[in-house]
Parts: sequence; structure tokens; C-alpha cells
Amino acid sequence: MVEAGSEEAMTESLRELLPTLPSAVVVDLLSIGVCTRCVLRFLNVRSIDFAGSIPSPDLLLAELNSSSSSTSKKTNGNEKTSTAEMECEPTTAIELTNKISEGMKNPCIVCLGALHMYIGDGSKHQIEQVARKEGYVFDDFCLEASVPAITVVRDRSLWLYLKKKYPKESMFAPQFETNSIVSLKEAIKWSVIAPLESMLAAKFNSNALVRIALLYKHSTSLTELNFINHSGGDAKRRRRGQEERTPSPAAGLAAVAAVRTAEAGESVATVVRALATMTGDTFSRHFSSPPPRASTPCDRSIMCWRMPVFVGGRYLKFSRNISQSRWMIDDERMGEGSVQEVIGNAIFPYYKGDSYKFHAAGREDMDVRMLGPGRPFLLEILNARNIPSSSEIAKLEGEINSLKEGWVKVRELRQVGVEACAIMREGEAEKQKEYAAVVWLSRPVTSEDFEALSSLKELELQQKTPVRVLHRRSPLIRPRIIHWMRCEEIKDSPNYFLLFLCTQAGTYIKEFVHGDFGRTCPNVGSILNCQADILQLDVMDVKMDFH
Repeated sequence: MVEAGSEEAMTESLRELLPTLPSAVVVDLLSIGVCTRCVLRFLNVRSIDFAGSIPSPDLLLAELNSSSSSTSKKTNGNEKTSTAEMECEPTTAIELTNKISEGMKNPCIVCLGALHMYIGDGSKHQIEQVARKEGYVFDDFCLEASVPAITVVRDRSLWLYLKKKYPKESMFAPQFETNSIVSLKEAIKWSVIAPLESMLAAKFNSNALVRIALLYKHSTSLTELNFINHSGGDAKRRRRGQEERTPSPAAGLAAVAAVRTAEAGESVATVVRALATMTGDTFSRHFSSPPPRASTPCDRSIMCWRMPVFVGGRYLKFSRNISQSRWMIDDERMGEGSVQEVIGNAIFPYYKGDSYKFHAAGREDMDVRMLGPGRPFLLEILNARNIPSSSEIAKLEGEINSLKEGWVKVRELRQVGVEACAIMREGEAEKQKEYAAVVWLSRPVTSEDFEALSSLKELELQQKTPVRVLHRRSPLIRPRIIHWMRCEEIKDSPNYFLLFLCTQAGTYIKEFVHGDFGRTCPNVGSILNCQADILQLDVMDVKMDFH
């Protein structure tokens, strides 16, 4: 339980605090192998800087004896024995000191050494190096800590020991320790946050996108937790499908770190649930109290990543030979390119991330243009090392719009928050969309045809899944609404006209025109009592608030 920095002078605040602590409890805890910080945790001390100089157990005992001795001499001139020494009789002070010094060779029986791994400046620099290694640029960070699940059990064990041995101490009156001590995760964060803020020149912010995770494991954790299964608990319960959660190496550091942190949190939560249903007597029959000494400390790992960042805007697609996303069939590219690649290849390098995902409010077929104000989109960038400024993003917009191919242009490019994802999904499924189509009829177009179509408002269709997408969509009947239609003639083309229409999101426009072998009813052909087909289609507007 060797504590880095233990030779440093005790802070004045801790020296002032010592006389107010129950000395018998402090001495007892030190003697059974509890580290100084865990002593303070179990006495629910929250006024001490855990990142500051806190003495090792033997030095704390010496300070406690000195403090108690000074107090007793002031109150009784004949007093020769310190309060701490009296409390630990018949064990002599020398024997107690030796016992505590011997115990320091092992990890703390509660935190298993977790609170001593980042106390010295050298250890804190390790965290800083991990955060800086990948070249992250940030001005705030969030610190996460995951502890071995067995430390939760050891906390309960020590609490029951104190509760039984010191029934008159009101601080140990609650049945469980959950809200009566400083949690191990809290103490770890308190020990690290302030020094890291100084080293990283960044502020702690629980909502920050840059995450630094301290992950602790202990080799005996699973073995010691077996008793919970034997007593009817569920500590080993596995999430259904958990095996599939492990990300591939290609997923990048952010995905790996997020999964590891989440799994550690789930393990602790499972043990907490099991202990909540277990009485103190049942617990004591299966696990010793106080906790047994451990021969090895926790293993530690440090991970740093940035949560996904999002760049949003609207795109316009002017080519009828590029798809929205990369389209490959039998290793052969379909079309000349994709909207995703044009935008992603321009933006992604600026963020220096692991990978990116492209999201849009719906999609158009490759042979359909996206005109008007454009279709809202998001580029989700995973584990970005750099965040461009607003002016740099504006420059990116100009670079995309000046590409010589001219297939794709973007508008209103900017960085947005994660809440934009929900807006995007809503736009894909619920908003109205406007289209312009070149329609062919099997006979010459008449003014009555225009009147028949334009007079229909809020027309409900019954659309079976189109034949062309049956291979990837469920065979369902979907009701869809055509809100309005408007027609324009095409000069010198008697069998053709322009159809403008506003529809519910998710309406298949091509099928509404030609009927898809009667799978969409009604359709333009059935309304006009002739054959109809569509030659060209453009999306003119996706009506959603995405500014």
C-alpha cells in the first residue's frame, strides 16, 4: 500500500480535521490494512483535497498520536498516554505501528490500491501523455473511472464490520454504505481532476466530448464474486448478445474505449443490484468482514477518445450518375461517385478522426437530382483529434462548391450537436417533400388531365413495397399522402408534361406515376385512365427546420 507523495508535509486542513475524527475508528481502520484515503472515504470526509498531500498510514498514526497527546495534556497535566494509544490497547503503540507498516506492503483491503496509482506527479503525467499522444486539441475534458466490481463488495464488507463494532457511532447507523461514504469512483476523480486541469490546460466538464477513462481491473474479482451466485445474486448475469458488443479493431479507439467503459459500468451495476437484495447476515455468511488482505493491486489502463462530433448542412446533387452513398455490386462501382465521398473526403481530413458516417434526411435514387435548398445531412466523425474553427468550416464549404466536377454543392455547413441526429431521423420519416417530374402519357395530354390531378388534395395512396426494392424491404402495404399536385405543359411535346407535387416523406414517386403493376393505388395512370410513366425526377425541397 505504498503511497506516492507520503513523505510530503500534511496539509493544514487535514491537521485541523484529525482531532474531530473518531480516533478509535481511524486507528482500527489503519491497523486492518485500510489506506489513508479510504479511511477518509469511510468517515465521509469531503472537505479534504484528495489530490493534495495525504500521509501514509504510519505517518497518519504518528500525527494522530501527536494531536491526541497535545489535546490530552492540555486537558489533564497528568495524562501521559495519547488518546490513540489508549484506544488501541492492549496492543502497544510500537506493535501497532509495526503492524501498520507491515500492512503497507499490501494493497488497501478496500480500494485494492486504486487510489494510489495516480497520486504522484509521475503517474498523473502518464494520463497526460495518453491524452496528448494522439494529438487531441481540446479545452475541456470529462474524466471517467471504472472500478473492479469486487471493490463494491469490499466496501459493503468494511461497512458491516464498522457498523457491528461501533454501534454507538451515528455515522455507521444506516443499513448500507451507499449514501454514507465517499464512493471509490468519486475519490479517484477528486485525486486526479485538479492536477490534470493544470497539466492539460483544460477544464473538467462532465459534458465534454473528450473523455479520459481510468479503467481498473483486479485478478481475483471474478473468484471473489462467486459467492453472489451461490447466494442467489446475479453478478455474473450477462447481457443478451453481449458477445456481439466487442468492436472490431477497425472500429477505432473510441468504439473500443466506449465499450470497455460501458461493460465495466454494467458489471458494477449488476453487483450493486445483487447486494441491494442481500441482508447483512446473508452477506456475512459468504464474505469475511472486514475484507481479507489482497496480495496484488489493481491493474490499470488509461484510454482517451473524443465522442462523435457532427458537421451538418444541406447538399445539392446535380448529376444523375452519382449515388448518395458509395454503391458497389460484386466489387464494381455503380455510377461515377457518391455524395458521401465528395463531402466526406473534403471534411474528414480536417478533423483527423478514425472514421466517419454519413446521415441524411432520406435519400434520392442515383438518377434523381437534389435541387432547391438541398437535403439536410450530417457527417458523424468518430474520435476527432482536431476541431476546425467556424472560419475553417466556411472555407471547407467553398472548397466543396468549387470542385471541378460540379456534381455536389453544400449550403449552411457548420458544426452541430448530437441533438441534430434526432432532427434528421424526424425529417427522414415525418416531413413533407416536394418533387418535379417529367411524365409521359400514352395519349396526348389535355387540360382536363391537369384539372383532374391539381384538384386532388390530401390524396391517400396504398403503396405495396415496390418491386425494385423488394430484395431489401419488407413486403408491406404503406399508406402515403399526396398533399397537392400542379401541372405544366411542355411545349411541342403533346404526350409529356411537368408534374409538381408535395408528398408525405417515404412516398415512392416513380411508382405513384406508373403504378408499379398495380401495386400503388391510385396512381397517375389510373386517375387519368391511361398508361403513364416517369422520365425524369428531381427533389425540389425537403421541408424541415435544419438551420
